Amino acid sequence: MLSACKRQDLGDLLFEVTYPVTEFVVLGGQTSVVSSVVAQNSVQTSFFTAISDAGVRAEDIDLVGGYRARVVSLTNDDFGEMERIEIRVCPVGTPGGCSQRDILFSQDDLFRRRQQTVDLSPSLINFRELFVGSDNMRVELVFFAGITTSRNLEARLEWSVAAFGNLE
Repeated sequence: MLSACKRQDLGDLLFEVTYPVTEFVVLGGQTSVVSSVVAQNSVQTSFFTAISDAGVRAEDIDLVGGYRARVVSLTNDDFGEMERIEIRVCPVGTPGGCSQRDILFSQDDLFRRRQQTVDLSPSLINFRELFVGSDNMRVELVFFAGITTSRNLEARLEWSVAAFGNLE
């Protein structure tokens, strides 16, 4: 996870935006051939408010990226039937939804691990244009099964994004 302290490669943490917790169900019977997507077609970026509250200007932001994310089981089931989990973000109305270029967080090598909470790692992609330039975004939580899943997974997503300035 990104650290909240100053780092040479990330500059200064200007602010963090925490998004509302989302509860969802991934239905059993998912196969390893097709991913399962839990999509929110329009989520407020909340960046205009965060910029104002932090007392910074949009021009001060050099990088926007994932800060913290985790998927938590609501029923104490583990995610051992999954191979990979991703959070993708893209502009509202993107034809066909978000793509591989839009991965904000991911975690793989989950298959047969008995984790009831999965911490996701932020990608290295700079999402400044999307978050600073848009009021809303499409958010997709994507699951890749390791085998045909045997049960429904009831879970919640917790996540946040951070803005950094003064990059070195």
